[in-house]
Amino acid sequence: MLTPTQLVNATMPELVDLRNRIDAELTRRELAEREPAPGRQVVEEKPHSTGTLRLEMVKCGKDRCKKCERGERHGPYWYLYFRRNGKLTSRYIGKTEDPERALAGKLELRVASGSGLSKGGES
Repeated sequence: MLTPTQLVNATMPELVDLRNRIDAELTRRELAEREPAPGRQVVEEKPHSTGTLRLEMVKCGKDRCKKCERGERHGPYWYLYFRRNGKLTSRYIGKTEDPERALAGKLELRVASGSGLSKGGES
């Protein structure tokens, strides 16, 4: 725990890092307490500095999907779960052996375009 004096004396980058670590821990705990969304099955979880990476099997939701009709799921696909404005949010990473590298590539592209982690260009 930090003392009030440590908080007052912390630099902005240190405070931002602390906020990110707190948000990542809140995300991890919230995901641990809740059941996966309907149609999703968690295969693996990894902590990440911005939240939690989850490998999931998913139902596509298409009415005529033979695979889903048989009770099977698609994937597995990686998703990043993180907090945005206090709300738990997820972003699709993809089907990859190295989710950290794929996420780093996506973040580089979004930072270069100025869109951050969000959809639709808002950061």
